Amino acid sequence: MFGLTGRILFSFWLTLILVVIAMVIIFISQNDDEHEPHEFPPIKIAQTLTLKLLSDEYIDVQSWFAIQKDREIKRLFVINHGQEILKRSLPPALAKINKNLSSTSPFIHKVRRGFVFVGRQLLLPSGKTVNILVKSPHNKPPLHHVIADQWLGFVISACLISGLISYLLALYIMKPISHLRQATQKLSAGDLSIRVQDDIKSGRGEMSLLAQDFDDMADKLDRTMSSHKHLIQDISHELRSPVARLQLALELCKKRLKIPDDQVDMMRIEKECNQLNTIINTLLNLPAYELDPSLALQDTIDINQLLKSICHDLSFTHKDKPIELVIQHETGPNISGNTQLLRSALENILKNAQYYHQGDQHIKVTSEINNNALIITCLDNGPGVDTDKLEEIFKPFYRISQARERSSGGHGLGLAISKRAIELHRGNIQATHNTPQGLCVMVTLPLNNL
Repeated sequence: MFGLTGRILFSFWLTLILVVIAMVIIFISQNDDEHEPHEFPPIKIAQTLTLKLLSDEYIDVQSWFAIQKDREIKRLFVINHGQEILKRSLPPALAKINKNLSSTSPFIHKVRRGFVFVGRQLLLPSGKTVNILVKSPHNKPPLHHVIADQWLGFVISACLISGLISYLLALYIMKPISHLRQATQKLSAGDLSIRVQDDIKSGRGEMSLLAQDFDDMADKLDRTMSSHKHLIQDISHELRSPVARLQLALELCKKRLKIPDDQVDMMRIEKECNQLNTIINTLLNLPAYELDPSLALQDTIDINQLLKSICHDLSFTHKDKPIELVIQHETGPNISGNTQLLRSALENILKNAQYYHQGDQHIKVTSEINNNALIITCLDNGPGVDTDKLEEIFKPFYRISQARERSSGGHGLGLAISKRAIELHRGNIQATHNTPQGLCVMVTLPLNNL
């Protein structure tokens, strides 16, 4: 089997050959016109013979014709009363023409196999007729003359042939590419079961190898994603037991403690244990959420209370970087979604602001409603991000500064998790510059997100 390169070269050669064949066909058809009237071929004694037949006795013409040069008379035949003037036999083509000559068809012209066959019926002064027959080589005009006369036909033929072959070649090349493109789109949309090698039948060429590589890549992605899902589920499942024991021990400790300050600390530990248990349950439900995202959006969330809870918890862990929360509407809104996923998204944004915030000013978080959408904005006073990196910070494992991330203990996943959770709620997240310095992260959530 030819590879793609071989098929392209073969198509080029085939186009060239077919164009040449078309030129030859046009050339032959131009010179084999059997129906166009022609004059006698240019034989010197033909005109003299005609004049003698019109003016002299037939016997005198016969005597004169017999003594002419052999190369002249061998191409001329005269039939009188069914007999040739020198009693020669006629070539089959001339015999057929002689038979068809009549008063209604006094001139017949044929071109066959490189020869011109002409027949003419001549009316003598006596009222009788004789047939003059000629067999002569066909003198074809040069090819460049034919091309000059028929240039439009050659151009049209070349365009049609090359266009048809190019179209077929393009279809041959684009069909597997289009199939691969559709498969790639399905793969990027999360369909890891897509395979293309059985559908792309291109022998053992480049397209078949590309399809095989695509299937190998899809297999590896499928195995990797499956192993990650199983790992997350296994870890989450194993964490449930120690968390349950921790909660039980916590309840026992609360019964023994009587100092109010200790009770406050125990309540904080209990709250974090409950939060950890919620995270584990969310991780265990992730496979179901991926199959049907609507299953994740079953909670009715008071977004203001959620923001207050997140700001309170982060202020507890970073008292030196307090958060100022400004809420436009205290009585709303409630949105449908997943409390834990949305909490993780907003908490990661505020944590990121605390890591980089500088100075004594508060980190400012605002919540407002605009055009049937909830807009949450977080403003910090940190070093900010370059313009060309504002979109990159939402990609997994992307870190602006390795040293800075190591000092904060981050792995470049916080904002990526936030982006995925916000998009699950049919919202969007974007980062812009804060004035005079710092970063502004804006989250937009539709109020009719279900």
